[in-house]
Amino acid sequence: MNILTIILAAGKGTRMKSKKEKVLHKVAGKPMIDYVIDTAKNVSNKIIVVVNNEQQELISHLQNKNIDFAFQENQLGTGDAVKAAVKAISEYNGKVLILCGDMPLVEDESLKEFIEKSKDNKVSLISTFMDDPTGYGRIIRDGKKDFLKIVEEKDANELEKKINEINTGIYLVDFQYLKDALEKLNNNNAQGEYYLTDIVKPGSFVFSVEDSEQFIGINDRIALSHASKIIYRKRALNFMKNGVTIIDPETCYIDESVKIEKDVTIYPNVYLEGNTTIEEGCTIYPGVRIIDSIIKQNCTIKDNTLIEESNVGENSTIGPMAHLRPGSILEGDNKIGNFVETKKITFGKGSKASHLTYLGDAEIGKNVNVGCGTITCNYDGFSKHKTVIGDDVFVGSDVQFVAPVKIGKGALIAAGSTITKDVPEDALAITRAEQKNIEGWVPKWKAKKSKKQEK
Repeated sequence: MNILTIILAAGKGTRMKSKKEKVLHKVAGKPMIDYVIDTAKNVSNKIIVVVNNEQQELISHLQNKNIDFAFQENQLGTGDAVKAAVKAISEYNGKVLILCGDMPLVEDESLKEFIEKSKDNKVSLISTFMDDPTGYGRIIRDGKKDFLKIVEEKDANELEKKINEINTGIYLVDFQYLKDALEKLNNNNAQGEYYLTDIVKPGSFVFSVEDSEQFIGINDRIALSHASKIIYRKRALNFMKNGVTIIDPETCYIDESVKIEKDVTIYPNVYLEGNTTIEEGCTIYPGVRIIDSIIKQNCTIKDNTLIEESNVGENSTIGPMAHLRPGSILEGDNKIGNFVETKKITFGKGSKASHLTYLGDAEIGKNVNVGCGTITCNYDGFSKHKTVIGDDVFVGSDVQFVAPVKIGKGALIAAGSTITKDVPEDALAITRAEQKNIEGWVPKWKAKKSKKQEK
């Protein structure tokens, strides 16, 4: 069937109380308008998004999504918005599907079934039943339960307001019928607007869907949060069906673009974002956030760790409370421990930094032990410089590498050293001031202090 979709997105969304366009607010990590467009692409041949001239951020966001724009000059209601879209259509013969840009939960299957069952009708709509229908247009039926009309909330009387069958705002209309019906609309109503609902006449086909949750419209931050929780939970359950253990799907926040293999275990309050992949056998503990990163097989990511744009090799352990900043590449069998921060490094197989360390702009070989308190001093106030550490190097505690510097294979760097020169292979590098012990000094110092306090 030839389907053209019109998506209504020109509303101001004042209840969001935001400078950002309403339909650009993210639902479960993705702008709500993107969900609607993706759904529309699965059921239609062409998409027109209705915007207004002030929505430059939205227009820019949609530029490369293979859609067309129609501009609504004044905010005169849904009928006026669809009329703006119809003006942009020439020589079309088919059905028009009308969707709302602030309804990201609508499912492909519901629309496909709606389209299939509505194909012989000039105008059709989807209804659903809500326990609290406040704010929605009500479906009015006659004594035989046949459709009569839609009454908007502000125009409804007290009896009509008690009806819990509501109009979802989704329509399927023959193009020529739509074009003619829009010309006959008037704004004789409480809001002084042109209602799209007025194109629906008695006897029109109403397709009722039991799952009302998918027709939630996002008008404020409360609905935004509610919709996000629904999507996050659905994603979590889908992963669980495919062999992922998620301890609490209510507190697992996974973006649509994330890939997770089987036999991964995810604890509560974990955020997996962007183009992230978690390979088979990994365990992700509470409070972890991973962004645009690859975690290879059988890794353990401990509590409260942040990983950004990094690649963690297999059989590695990260955290707790570690921070892998962009460009961190761990080749495998690594340990990055408590309060270790890395940035733009390669970390050879079997190397480890167990605690309280900063490693930035560094190339570190295999089987290197980096002691507590080590710092690669990579910035001189003007430029970044690189530290290169060869295989099998042992770095003692509290060492500073003042880059650029190279440490040869098998070298040992003594604790407390500040390394400013290259170190040859198998050498001991040590920079310490001479230690002096002054016997009996402490009692004399204490006595002197006591006399001063007495005065």
